[in-house]
Amino acid sequence: MMRTVIISLTCVVMFVCAACSPEKTVPFQAYNSNEALPHPEINIVNLWATWCEPCRQEMPVLSDFHQTHPEIGVIGIALDPPENIEKFLQTTPIHYPIRYHSDDTESIMQRFGNATGGIPYTVIDAPKCGFRQPFFGVVSTEQLAQGIENAKKKCKNQ
Repeated sequence: MMRTVIISLTCVVMFVCAACSPEKTVPFQAYNSNEALPHPEINIVNLWATWCEPCRQEMPVLSDFHQTHPEIGVIGIALDPPENIEKFLQTTPIHYPIRYHSDDTESIMQRFGNATGGIPYTVIDAPKCGFRQPFFGVVSTEQLAQGIENAKKKCKNQ
C-alpha cells in the first residue's frame, strides 16, 4: 500500500515538473503555407530565425503582447530547421505559438507580404477585412498597439 502511494506521488511530481519545464513552454511544428492563422479576426505574424539577433530582441515584446492581449492571435514562424528551434526554445521561454518553415522561405515571405526577404518581419493581418500592416526590424509594443487599432478601425468600417 505504502509503495503504491509513493509511486503514485512520484508520478504526479514528475508530471508537474515536466509541465513546468521551460523547454516545454511552447510546442512547435511545421507551418503549412495553407494553414489558417490562429485567430479569425486579427493576427500578429512574426517571421524570424534563431541566428537573427534583432529577432531574439523582439521576442519578449511579442510574448508580453500575447499574454496581455489574448483576443489577438500571435504566431512566430521560424525560417530555421526544427533542431535549431528546439535548441533555442530550451533556453528562451516564448509564450506564443512557434512554427517553422525551413524549406522554401521565399514562398512564406511572399505569403505574408515580405518582398525584400529581410527579418525580423512582423505583419498585422486581419483576413476578414483584408487589412495588412508590415513592420521591418524590431517591433515595439507601441507599433503593435497602433497596428491593432488600425486593423480594428478598418474592419469595423466594413
